[in-house]
Amino acid sequence: MKRIFPWLLILCLALAACGGNSGDDDDDDNDHSADDDSNGDDDDDAAGDDDSGDDDNDDSTPGAGWSGVTIASVNAPNEYSILVTLSADPGAEAGEAALYAVTSDNGDLEITQAQYDAPTKLVTLQTRKQKLGVEYTLTVTPPTAKKAPLTAQFTAADTAAFWAWDFAEEDEYQLTANRAGVGEHCVIYVEQGSNVADVAETIAAFDEQIYPIETELFIAAPDFDGNDRITLLSLSGGIYYGGYFFGVNAESNADALSMWGLHSNEMEIIYINADGGSLEPVHVIPHEFQHLLYHEKHGWQNVYWDYHDEGLAETAVHAVYGINQYSLDYYLSDPSGSIGRGRSLVHWTYADYDSYVQAYLWWIYLAGRLGGLDHLADIFNLENGDPEEVTALIDDAWGSDMPTTVLQNELAIWVQDDSGPYSFNGLLSFPAGTAPTVPAGYDSVDLEPYAGAIFLLDDDLVNYPGTQGAHILYAGIDPDGNVDLAAPFQVSGGALLAYNSGTNTVSWPAEHSGPDLSAVSRLKTARFAPASPAWRDPPPFNPEHPEVWRSWGTIARERER
Repeated sequence: MKRIFPWLLILCLALAACGGNSGDDDDDDNDHSADDDSNGDDDDDAAGDDDSGDDDNDDSTPGAGWSGVTIASVNAPNEYSILVTLSADPGAEAGEAALYAVTSDNGDLEITQAQYDAPTKLVTLQTRKQKLGVEYTLTVTPPTAKKAPLTAQFTAADTAAFWAWDFAEEDEYQLTANRAGVGEHCVIYVEQGSNVADVAETIAAFDEQIYPIETELFIAAPDFDGNDRITLLSLSGGIYYGGYFFGVNAESNADALSMWGLHSNEMEIIYINADGGSLEPVHVIPHEFQHLLYHEKHGWQNVYWDYHDEGLAETAVHAVYGINQYSLDYYLSDPSGSIGRGRSLVHWTYADYDSYVQAYLWWIYLAGRLGGLDHLADIFNLENGDPEEVTALIDDAWGSDMPTTVLQNELAIWVQDDSGPYSFNGLLSFPAGTAPTVPAGYDSVDLEPYAGAIFLLDDDLVNYPGTQGAHILYAGIDPDGNVDLAAPFQVSGGALLAYNSGTNTVSWPAEHSGPDLSAVSRLKTARFAPASPAWRDPPPFNPEHPEVWRSWGTIARERER
């Protein structure tokens, strides 16, 4: 029998070698390492698939144009746009808004449109309104997973448009300002065409002193615009102001237009006159910042006591720097002579700094009587500073009233005891017997409620002459500072305080003070006598009472003639 098995075996092996899987058409589940996709992948795409060896089973284009592309520069020229310069041209897809995202710790910024100019490699992004002073992160995500996202940081709005008030025309106007600096709690803009020299110093003062001290003492600052900062806008104000606060900016623009026909910047903002070349961080900014905080606490008030708000604004300077030296020097100098002749603490006179300094000394004195500077918060939290409300505060503290305590304040200014009712109790100190006095030759002055005047007399004892008004009270002060509250009053060649204890704050009736004895002169040492800056401090604007600003403006213009 023939043996054919070896030959059959050889034939089978040969057939297997010729008809194997070298041309596998993917109909089986065998290994595809030699599969006719010819690119080594195991997906179901064509042999010419441009995935270049990937196995992601997609149909996308790889965006090879982004290879090596970086962000050369990025900035926000204004509040609504961002300019992005790329290092190379990635193609037309660079104009797709979906590639770009802008984020920050203060929230994301919506991009509304993107445009790309290939010759300059410049991308222009249109955005919603940026938050001033905020640092944003731009992220560019190329349309392929092969290229990592590109990122860069920029600060919002190199320039910004603001609404401000024209005091000459008594109308609003819009201006453009350049960003000059950014701090932790502030962002500074300076009107184009103006210059200030103390941006860095102002940022340091605001971040380290003004903002933390005032917000701790009075109330936390609002953040309407969500940037965690107060905008300090330096602009050309001409003759009209050193700075001002405009409460309309705390309202939405829609509401402001609807209610008053005015625009709102919708942010926390203080206006500072740039014409002096300074941002005035020592006086104007802490003063105006208190107005901003006062508005946050009290809002629009139908009954507004200027001596409360403005006096607290002057005490804010004291709280920040330990003393309001300018205000104190002005009081002691009494350049107009009106303090010496006696003027009401609470009957406010616009564009007259004498009113400001009286209110400053009063609230600092009251804080000292209440227990210290921290008690300015109790005064700040009063509804509006109505004298009856202040009386309630004093009554709760030591069982007295405001008229009596104002008299004691007048005595403290002259006597300067170390403690007690005739002292500032550690909050303010200056030489005793240096307060303004009635001019020599005067034997009486007319005093409104809450007004006092010091007469220097050669007499030993002084009594009521019988011609004085019904609410006039006297206090004798001898040369050693001893106070006599009972008639006849021991003066001994010292001083006599005449004070109107009346409380009529409707018609403000002035009363004859007496004592019908001629005041003598006193040799005064030379003092710094600054010009009144009050015409440069407009009262906080209340659109419900525009007549207040008109009254202030009229006086301010008269003083400049």
